[in-house]
Amino acid sequence: MNMSPMIVIFMVMSFPLISCSSQSCVMDILDEFDKIKVDVAKSKAASASVKPAFFAALTPHFTLTGLNSVLKFDDVRVNRGGAYDPSTGVFTATVQGLYHFSCMILANHGAVVHYQLNKNDQPYILGYSHKGAAADSSTISAVIELTIGDRVFVKHRHTAASEVVFGYAHTSFSGYFIRE
Repeated sequence: MNMSPMIVIFMVMSFPLISCSSQSCVMDILDEFDKIKVDVAKSKAASASVKPAFFAALTPHFTLTGLNSVLKFDDVRVNRGGAYDPSTGVFTATVQGLYHFSCMILANHGAVVHYQLNKNDQPYILGYSHKGAAADSSTISAVIELTIGDRVFVKHRHTAASEVVFGYAHTSFSGYFIRE
């Protein structure tokens, strides 16, 4: 009678009792188990890291006054990850990486609007909607490297005058995560 030792592996999570009598069988099971662990880790990472994206429009006309006037885009149509706050007009990065932001401003009835896209408290790119026959728009776009907690927002950059931004969804702000 052959009395070779029998190796028994029991795995929780509704796996059946597996028994092997050879070392190669055990190695195959351990390799398969390693693959399962990698798949579970990838799945957890994918579900934990929502790729932030948002799009918000301005519904009422908005009057910008002074340098600290932040545009609050109130009509949020997409807000994956919840990183854009319409009450403050600020996007706060929840994932570190490269992002794309875009802002389109429509000046109200032949007026001008001086604005800028800020990363934290520093201007990143400047925008200007100049006087047109009735209304004129301008778009700025930027790729920005962000760390968790960095803030991006659109604000007024003119000290001398109040400037009116046209609402009714003619003015918008959007951003999305590109990659780490």
